[in-house]
Amino acid sequence: MPTLKDFSEMSVKEYPRGLGREPGEGEKIRGFGMEPKAQWIEEIAMLDPIAAYGLVMGVPRIPISINASGSFSSFALNQIPIQAGLDTTIAQRTWIDNITFDISLPNVFQGQILVSEFMAYLRQNPGIGVRLTVHSGPRYLVSPQFTPLNNFVNILASRWQRGWPLFKQQNIEVEFELVAGIVSGLGEENGPPYNVVLTFNGWQFLDHTVDEISVDTAARKLREMGFWLPRAVECP
Repeated sequence: MPTLKDFSEMSVKEYPRGLGREPGEGEKIRGFGMEPKAQWIEEIAMLDPIAAYGLVMGVPRIPISINASGSFSSFALNQIPIQAGLDTTIAQRTWIDNITFDISLPNVFQGQILVSEFMAYLRQNPGIGVRLTVHSGPRYLVSPQFTPLNNFVNILASRWQRGWPLFKQQNIEVEFELVAGIVSGLGEENGPPYNVVLTFNGWQFLDHTVDEISVDTAARKLREMGFWLPRAVECP
């Protein structure tokens, strides 16, 4: 089967009938078993033409989960932040559409019925701040200052419903810091560690040639198929 890059080098008229071509009378725009609505594709293309092009061509997508974890060995405030890297290399273009977190205190209230209630309350206010930096191609700060963990995970739900794109060989550096003494009042028998895991859930195309296609090429192919995309305007 041709790859996405192979199709990007063809004329739309050379595509197999019904595959990503401009529909004739009574036809629908189709991919491999997909029937995306034109308006939906155009909305995605406004944010990421490569994602839209892969979708309309029906390239299969696969889920991926990437974790960054840290462990506090003390409940004291103002300690040096914990640096956590990802447990997976970003080997191809990836779209993150959900972030969640988990916390655990394995030594707290062991064997007691109160532990589940305590952890439920702690999850609502874990007292952990997170600062996130994306490295390489390009480098930028997602949270320049330490942001409460439970606030940070809501970013994608409200701002990046279509997915936050990360590019091949980019890396995310995560820093965790205790910013509130939520657990500092616990006795010695309920001591550290205090563990935190930040999970990035997303998807990738099951076609590694997606990284060989430029945004301009994807946008041009979508226009040839009949989708509307605004053209870049050069500033004087």
